[in-house]
Amino acid sequence: MKKFTLVLACLMTVALCATGQAGAKALAITQKPPKHVEKKESGSAEPAGVKVIENFKKYQDGKFPKWWKTWPLQRGDAQQVYRVKVEGNLHYLSAYDDKDLSEQIMKVFVWNTDEYPYLNWRWRPKVLPSGATENQDNKNDSACGVYIIFGRYSGVASKYVWSTSLPKGTVVSRRGGDLRILSMGSGQGGVGKWHSYSVNAMQSAEKLFGKPMTRKASGVGILTDGNATHTAAACDYADFSISKKPLY
Repeated sequence: MKKFTLVLACLMTVALCATGQAGAKALAITQKPPKHVEKKESGSAEPAGVKVIENFKKYQDGKFPKWWKTWPLQRGDAQQVYRVKVEGNLHYLSAYDDKDLSEQIMKVFVWNTDEYPYLNWRWRPKVLPSGATENQDNKNDSACGVYIIFGRYSGVASKYVWSTSLPKGTVVSRRGGDLRILSMGSGQGGVGKWHSYSVNAMQSAEKLFGKPMTRKASGVGILTDGNATHTAAACDYADFSISKKPLY
């Protein structure tokens, strides 16, 4: 299993490191992402106290969400895993990895957690990687995974997963303690159903790490992978926002 090390650069550079049998592999965005100005949809408005981070409505059905960052020179692999889908009025990101790709995508944004402390999102686990458990290196796969990343270059992140086997509330420490994983749910009973979450980014991280967070939240990441167990993994993601109060 590749060990992802998130090392974030504000606006222009994102670096992640992963180590495996082949050695070290670094993620660094070497080019500016396309200039993008959010456009509100006609007749729609954000609720008071809420900022939409990503609802996937600006992308075409079947396309990769191009405003998300990927590993350099691996955008093609990420495009095989992540595609926007449309069901009626719902736009969501469909993630499916059955090729041992283990590709993470990220969205970096200015996040004032004093004003907007909560991250809100929904996901729908579809296929659980067989035999996976996040507390073992050779089985560290998750159907659904959302990261909250802290700092520009720190590599510190909290990760929330739908686990194949770890009960809800289980906490796992990885990457020498720089990554803390929290199981939000597990097992086949939740597969095919939408689950909604609101997480206070700083308070949750301080609880997971057992100390005050000295770095600011700088973005979110998504990872659906089955490369450690060499089995398929799939999850749908929707409705990322930050808010003054929890939405769910």
